[in-house]
Amino acid sequence: MSASRRSLLPLVALLGLGTAGLGGPGTSALASAELPAALAARVTALLPGPEQTVQVVKRGSRIATVNLQQHVTSVGGSPAALRTVLASAARGQVPSYDARLGITREQFGAYLAFQPVLVPSGKSLKLPLLRTSQRLTFPEQSSVPALLRGLSFDLRSGEVQVPEGFSFKPVRVSASTATDRSIDLRGGVQWKMHGYDPISQNGIHGQLSLHQLGSGQVLLTYQRTNMLRGVPGEEAEILLTYSR
Repeated sequence: MSASRRSLLPLVALLGLGTAGLGGPGTSALASAELPAALAARVTALLPGPEQTVQVVKRGSRIATVNLQQHVTSVGGSPAALRTVLASAARGQVPSYDARLGITREQFGAYLAFQPVLVPSGKSLKLPLLRTSQRLTFPEQSSVPALLRGLSFDLRSGEVQVPEGFSFKPVRVSASTATDRSIDLRGGVQWKMHGYDPISQNGIHGQLSLHQLGSGQVLLTYQRTNMLRGVPGEEAEILLTYSR
C-alpha cells in the first residue's frame, strides 16, 4: 500500500499529534535528491546486521555555559565565582547567579543553554534480524523491542514497510553544522511515516531515522503513534546506538 495515495488528515485530526526528532538543522535539512541505488546502499550500510548488539539510549540534556567564561574574563569578573559556576554546570546542576561575575542576572541567564545529549540506559540487547539478499526484517520475537517488530526494509530500494501495511521511501539527511549541538550527527537517512487507510482505519504517524555519529556509531531513532481499526495507540519512541 503506497502512503502517497493515503491521506494522513483523518489520523492527525483524531490524534492531534506531531513528530519530534532530535531537532535542529541536522534532522530537518534534507539534501538534494540522490540516485535510488546510492540511497539504498546508504540504508543498507547503516542498518544493524543480524545478531547485532545494540545499546538502548535515552534523550537527555546538559547545561552549557556558552561564551560565559570569555565574557566574564573580558569584564574583569571574579575568577573564583566563575570557577564555581563552571563546576556546577559540569556536574549537571543549574548554576546560581553570582554578582561577583561582573555581569547582570539577565546576561548570566543568556549565557546558559540546555544542549541535547544521548544518555546510556545501561541496557544492551542482541537483535535476531532476518536478512536475505533483498530484505532485512525485524521479526515478531520477544527479544526484539516491541516498537521495531514487523519493520521490513527493501535493500534494493531502501523503502521500509510497517505492520500497518504502509511503505515509505527514505530521504538523505545532511550533516549538522550547528556549533551548539552536542549530538554530533554526520548525516544519514530518514523516513517520514504518514499514512491512513479510511477503509481499514489503520494509520501511522511518525519518523524513523538512521544517523551516522561523529564517534563512528549509528543512531537509530524511531517515534510513532499508530491507529488500528480506528483505535489510536500510545505515542512511543526508541533510540538505539550500535557500531557498523
